[in-house]
Amino acid sequence: MKRVILTYLAIGAVSLSALQIPEDDVKIALIKDYKMMFERIGKKRVGAAQSEIESVRPPFVRLTKEEKKRIVKVKPDGTKVAIQPKYELQAIVNNRAKISGKWYKLGEKVEDFTLSSIKNNGVFLKNNEFKKRLTLRKKNEKISIK
Repeated sequence: MKRVILTYLAIGAVSLSALQIPEDDVKIALIKDYKMMFERIGKKRVGAAQSEIESVRPPFVRLTKEEKKRIVKVKPDGTKVAIQPKYELQAIVNNRAKISGKWYKLGEKVEDFTLSSIKNNGVFLKNNEFKKRLTLRKKNEKISIK
């Protein structure tokens, strides 16, 4: 019985030592890989040519003074598109209209538009191309003024 146990222990020790050998092989392979990487890093690299660098479009878009006044959206291809601002009619009192927080009289300029008419429940803004109608919002029944 002792012989069998000693035999199993001997076989186990030999198999354990055999398993440790590949571990060393893995370490050696990793060291070789790292050495190759460092050699490649150490080699002189060729960068981009000056003509290539100059042909790259700058990532930042500079707006002109006029474009800064207006809201401008830049498409991915670099073209600039003016976004029409959203106007909100907030009040109408004595032939004056409060549009987006500012009071205007009939005929006054509201950015690119002119206030062309004022009605009881809305106003019209027009320019050379478009005519816009702004209306007052319905009152909220949940709010009461006392």
